[in-house]
Amino acid sequence: MRRSNRFLKFTIGKNDKPVIRKFLVQHKFSSSQLHNLKNKGGLIFVNHKKRHFNFKMKPGDELLVVLNAEEPSDLIKPMKGKIDVIYEDNYLLVVNKPPGIASLPAKAKDTQTMANLVKAYLIDKNENSSIHLVTRLDRDTSGLMVFAKTSYAHSLLDQILHTENFQKYYLALVYGQVQPPNGLVDLPIGIDSKAFYMRTIDHSKGKESKTLYKTIENYPQASLLKLKLLTGRTHQIRVHLTAIGHPIIGDDMYSKVRDSRINRQALHCYRLNIVHPVTKVLLKLKAPLPKDMVMLKGVLRGEKNGRK
Repeated sequence: MRRSNRFLKFTIGKNDKPVIRKFLVQHKFSSSQLHNLKNKGGLIFVNHKKRHFNFKMKPGDELLVVLNAEEPSDLIKPMKGKIDVIYEDNYLLVVNKPPGIASLPAKAKDTQTMANLVKAYLIDKNENSSIHLVTRLDRDTSGLMVFAKTSYAHSLLDQILHTENFQKYYLALVYGQVQPPNGLVDLPIGIDSKAFYMRTIDHSKGKESKTLYKTIENYPQASLLKLKLLTGRTHQIRVHLTAIGHPIIGDDMYSKVRDSRINRQALHCYRLNIVHPVTKVLLKLKAPLPKDMVMLKGVLRGEKNGRK
């Protein structure tokens, strides 16, 4: 199977569904994508001849799917600015988000977000500027974010998002020394009844939430943890670490403590291991620890001004 952005080419195998519609479903096309392919300008060819969804293929046939052109939404305005591109190809764009910027714009707000920056970046490259956000980060969390370049790539990524084919790793500086030093936090998370924008441990209505952690370094009154998300709940790491008595340094929303040593939660998505949904190549992507967390780590070690 070879693919460029809008042109998908398949060679039909003996285990593939022979009817085109069923074949496409087998290859993870959603119902909305099938609808768009049929009604919004998509095309299907078998052995260079135009065919319809009910056409029956045989092993060895060459299927070419031409995806419909996407119309970018006007809800997200392009805003030019610097973005740190970690990885890019015809299907994916992975960027390193700095702290202090939201992933997506809120309603009735024109402040710059990563989505606005990415849209402007894609327009400058004369590419489809529809925004397909696969992973988001809280405003004050830094690190790796994934955007898909087509709705089909987005659909494929969504299907592996919470599997071993899409592994998300974070680094966090937390208060105290965690015992045991390595473990699994398995506590259900739900919406906080006192504040809709917050989350809390909720054993009656909360959703299953699991976070693996490993202590990387201990300091006199703090620790550096590596964390792996096994589920993807809002504020999951922040809520779980608070629940076990080791909130993230700087996370005043959950720790109820303002810390002058850093002006945001010391949480960074530093690594993604993704089995590419199209090429099936394992991508191992990393983003370096940002300066404010490097400085904080030095302070926690007892280094003057965060430096030796």
